[in-house]
Amino acid sequence: MDNIFNFPEFERAVVREIPNTINNGLRDESSTQKINVEKCRKEWENYVQVLKDLGLEVTVIPADDSCPDCPFVEDCCVVIGDTALITRPKYESRRRETPVIAETMRNLGLKVHVVESDTATLEGGDVMFTGKEIFCGDSMRSNTEGFQVLQETFPDFPCHQIKIRPPEPHLLGTCGYAAPGVIAVFDGDDGMFTWDYISEVAHQKYKPLWLPDHFANNCMYINGTILHCTKETKPESYEIFQEEMADYDLIAVSTKEVGKADAALTCQSLLF
Repeated sequence: MDNIFNFPEFERAVVREIPNTINNGLRDESSTQKINVEKCRKEWENYVQVLKDLGLEVTVIPADDSCPDCPFVEDCCVVIGDTALITRPKYESRRRETPVIAETMRNLGLKVHVVESDTATLEGGDVMFTGKEIFCGDSMRSNTEGFQVLQETFPDFPCHQIKIRPPEPHLLGTCGYAAPGVIAVFDGDDGMFTWDYISEVAHQKYKPLWLPDHFANNCMYINGTILHCTKETKPESYEIFQEEMADYDLIAVSTKEVGKADAALTCQSLLF
């Protein structure tokens, strides 16, 4: 199945350090826990080391205390092949994060496109690429104009808009690309709603990996290895990965602290 989906092999990652102000970032109203900044940095360092251990060349952008959500670089850019689309996040506080991402991508040799419309919104947390097609959330953070820019930037791939039910902000809050042909899905009402949309519009056939824990679906597939939730934080979903995805190399990576900011694994890097 891997060859059928032609999912890319990754060589590089871009990450951004944890700012002192991370507790001042955007939050869901239900997210009231305070992030322990020291522990968060240790988790981030472990995350970066895992990427390096998988053979990726990692570019680290320094933190900016004026941008408390800056470690979540995924939202600022969509990268497919040698093309990087610099997004236009919904909130002004996050748009300040994009210039340094654009500069970094240019310096790394990518072809950089920018969402220029002042009415379009698009965040990378709404974009899932399967190797064959692109799914984009029609969500609280990304609108139809942003989706159209995504389509225009990557014309070689079918691009489908997927309705996301509020208060879920992003597509990748309910599903994630676990492995070629396998989509991890939150086994709750919002996840089922998203999966029904994907199943209806997809050009390819995918197998769902149903997970009982919210955000456990936010996993990463990197060159034959799956990064997923830890046993400590999401034991039931952890066991499902161990049992159902045993044919792949598996690495459990903690995102306990950034989870308090409604973030998880994919949020913290750009891969290409």
